[in-house]
Amino acid sequence: MPEILDLIEAAQNGNDRAMESLIRQFEPLIIKRSCLFGKLDEDCRQHLTLEFILAVHNFDLKRFD
Repeated sequence: MPEILDLIEAAQNGNDRAMESLIRQFEPLIIKRSCLFGKLDEDCRQHLTLEFILAVHNFDLKRFD
């Protein structure tokens, strides 16, 4: 978990590589939730990816100090 927290902190501070790493780590879940009737819904995947990015930026790291 500390590695993910470090990546979140870096992403919140504008590190694009950290955000890309987080997206890659969670992409299987994003894809899983983007499938409707056994087929990938690309619009849904894009929307969930955007929501994931917003969640990373809004994540309260102080809760884990």
